[in-house]
Amino acid sequence: MDITRKDGTDELLREREARSLTLMISIGLTCFVAWAAYMAVQFFIKPHTYIDAPRAVAYFATTIGLQVLLLAALRRRSWVEVVGVVAAVGCGAFAAITGYLAWRTYASTAPVTLLTKIPVAAAGLTMIALMTLTLRPLHVVIVGGGVAATLVGFYGVAAHDPATIFISNSAEPYFGPAVSTTRLIVELLCVVGATSGAAIAVFFARRTVGEAVALQRTTDQLSRYFSPDIATGIRDGGEAFLRPGGREQEVVVLFSDLAGFTRACSGLPAGEALAMLSEYQERMVAEIFRAGGTLDKFIGDGIMATFGTPVPVPDAADRAVRAARGMIKALADLNRDRVARGQAPLVQRIGIHAGLAVVGNVGTRQRLEFTVIGDTVNVASRIEKACKQFGKAAMVSAAVVERLTSAAALELVGPVTLDGQSQPVKLYALTEP
Repeated sequence: MDITRKDGTDELLREREARSLTLMISIGLTCFVAWAAYMAVQFFIKPHTYIDAPRAVAYFATTIGLQVLLLAALRRRSWVEVVGVVAAVGCGAFAAITGYLAWRTYASTAPVTLLTKIPVAAAGLTMIALMTLTLRPLHVVIVGGGVAATLVGFYGVAAHDPATIFISNSAEPYFGPAVSTTRLIVELLCVVGATSGAAIAVFFARRTVGEAVALQRTTDQLSRYFSPDIATGIRDGGEAFLRPGGREQEVVVLFSDLAGFTRACSGLPAGEALAMLSEYQERMVAEIFRAGGTLDKFIGDGIMATFGTPVPVPDAADRAVRAARGMIKALADLNRDRVARGQAPLVQRIGIHAGLAVVGNVGTRQRLEFTVIGDTVNVASRIEKACKQFGKAAMVSAAVVERLTSAAALELVGPVTLDGQSQPVKLYALTEP
């Protein structure tokens, strides 16, 4: 069983499989090179030993050469599946080939029952465990099937020898020439059980990886429409987070707006106007998120952001001021790019206010909007509009200044009567730090 997804999971799993195969084959290559070197030393020390040099050279050359080819093939990720199958077949056949050649090369005078005493099951379980790293159940099944076939095959070869004696529940098969059918059954059960368990575990692990990728993709998509904290709340908050309603809490609200945006768009095709706005908003929102703010909404060419939402934080005012400074710098960088492209620079205004507001979901169960409601929002919007009157890029209220936990470069503008407010609001302009 395998999972096929078109949401990026396949690419992730293929990369994981390629790395695991590279590690496994590299380990195997190292072991075979060391083994070959050891055998060569033994042969040159005692050239008349039992070692069949031509057959040994052919075996090691073929095995090492195949592993080198597989490592080279893994450089092309499109070949990962083929390499994985070849590697699985090789691991499944390892005990059969190595055991048979060892018998024919180094112990040809020994009875054929020697094949049944080789630790095929132990070697096979090791191969099965290593193959689980690829997260492909098929590979595990291939290796397990190869090991089981080797066990049966070796006992079958032994059965064709008239001198072979099959005995159960006796120590003779372990110390003499007899063959134990009990051992065959036990080893087969171990291999089948390990193969089944590993294949199922790999299947669920592969599915879990797929679900994790899908969940991350969903979060990423939500983050394109909501700020990170809100996206996480939608994903993890459960039914309670998704119900209409809210609570009153301290918040800091930031409003920004482009001055003369309508005039700047005059005569531009709709696509170019939208591209200009998107370029501006992308850079501004990046600064809001970097400062730990929550994007509330876009209002035409304006942006409303909140700080200390959805969870209150003690430095919400500092975050808002930091975001405003970041937005001013980001706009300066953007304007340099625009001037270099022969386009007119943009001018923005920013207003920030702090106070109590209702924070939560507004709307119905069918259509919810997480937002902030209250006079604090209205005052922040009026401060942003007052920036035009005083020729300031960004202004904050005294309520924001009172909540700052660190010093900020500010210039007193004075008490200002804002539209819709009966009492003057003391305003400060952000200056160069």
